[in-house]
Amino acid sequence: MPQIKRERPTFATAHNFHKTGTHVRFSPEHAVSDEERKAIAEEAFVELTRLLKEQFPRSANLEYAILKSHLIVEFAITDYIRCVSSVLVDLADLRRFSFAHKLEIAYLMGLGVTDPLLLPSIERLNKIRNQVAHTFVLDRSLVDEMLRVNSEDYVDFAVKDDRERVRRLRWLCNLVAGKIAAQVQVHIFHSSEEWRSQISDRLKPD
Repeated sequence: MPQIKRERPTFATAHNFHKTGTHVRFSPEHAVSDEERKAIAEEAFVELTRLLKEQFPRSANLEYAILKSHLIVEFAITDYIRCVSSVLVDLADLRRFSFAHKLEIAYLMGLGVTDPLLLPSIERLNKIRNQVAHTFVLDRSLVDEMLRVNSEDYVDFAVKDDRERVRRLRWLCNLVAGKIAAQVQVHIFHSSEEWRSQISDRLKPD
């Protein structure tokens, strides 16, 4: 189904329905075209790539890197919701939701449901960020566990210092952002006219 861009129904809509007896449930002008959806997703991907390149800190300050990672991942989750939602969503409308609420909405829309690492890693990042933002203590064991489950050296995982933690966190931030962007692309393709046409062709009898 294409993404809808009509106004949200109100009581005025309800009263008008009773007065006129009609309500157009769907028409082409109410839909975001496949090209528009791809353009929105591409714009989001370009901005996410820029954030990853320019905003992730160059220093070895782990607390600062955690805060920046959290902001970058939140940007990716917000754009996932915007790109995958059945209704075209304004970014301003999503800003009123907390990180945890956005993550829950994204999960209900399919983010990370088939990935054993993505959701737990994002939830852990949020927990660590809250610890950094609201207390004077950072539990590095929480950071190390998050890094370990995403590491190729899971069995022999070890980190020497915060510099290495930041390096691994940069890699993880890129991985999470990449996975989210990839899921957006898959969803857009699977809801496109091109995909529906391919399925229709496959189902035609020989």
